[in-house]
Amino acid sequence: MSETSSILADRQTRAGNATWVIEQLRELGLNPHPSSRPMRMCRVVNRGFVPYEDRDFPVALESMRDMQHLGFVLGQLHTQRVNPDFQAIVKRVIKDSALPQQDLNESPGRDKQFELYLAANCQNAGMLPVDCAEPDVTCVAGGIKFCIAAKRLKSFKSLKDHIRKAATQIANRKQPGVIALDLSLAWNRKNAPVLSQLHGQLLPTIMQARARQFYDEHRQDIHRLVAGCSVLAVVSFDFAIRLLPDGESWEHVGMMSWEKIAHDRTQAECELDTFYDAFVKGVPNLQDCESSTSAQYS
Repeated sequence: MSETSSILADRQTRAGNATWVIEQLRELGLNPHPSSRPMRMCRVVNRGFVPYEDRDFPVALESMRDMQHLGFVLGQLHTQRVNPDFQAIVKRVIKDSALPQQDLNESPGRDKQFELYLAANCQNAGMLPVDCAEPDVTCVAGGIKFCIAAKRLKSFKSLKDHIRKAATQIANRKQPGVIALDLSLAWNRKNAPVLSQLHGQLLPTIMQARARQFYDEHRQDIHRLVAGCSVLAVVSFDFAIRLLPDGESWEHVGMMSWEKIAHDRTQAECELDTFYDAFVKGVPNLQDCESSTSAQYS
């Protein structure tokens, strides 16, 4: 499933998309404060060209990620507007600081945004019905109801606690599930954009390498912590902003990498294949990497 052409027509530019996001928030009965994250981003991108030395340049860059994700969420989950639970979640989404590095301890807004991003991906993939329910998202593929526990890490110190909590949440649902980890800020605590053009060209390779490193270092703990909890896989996300080779344009990119938990269990492996095959169809601009467990998108 995909968004309607009329919705997409309003969002052909970053400024147009940001303005559309604000309109959708207001239609939900929310009135973002002028100093709120989405309002600051909308004002900045509607200024037009923002030079690198401008004090609002970091907000303009961050808007590429946040407004793209929020536009995707609000476009895909428009049928949820009458759902009070969805409205309450979106109300929390808009409360964080404009820059994620300013919220290294608590970030309820972007944490909820990640959950809604996953729900929107399931909606786009046609994994219906999709619900923003415990543990964070539920969806259906191949006639099987799955659940997703989403965790957004600010550092790797909290990894075991997040994995343990996510596994318990999935076990309590008594449904096959997947743990989704956003590791962007854990990898890049300063949230620095990739300024080097060479580094930018190599970014997909670098992201893929650090995902392999992550699973190599933590595989044993992950498998131990999720044992017996109906967890089929852990999927990690890594988002970044890079400077393009022209030296003037910027791009938001992401890497998605999977660690299969289900081994030598026919039913569980079939369930994982069903979930994976459906889920990846909802990821915008997906490109398979050389590894069968990684994919890049922008």
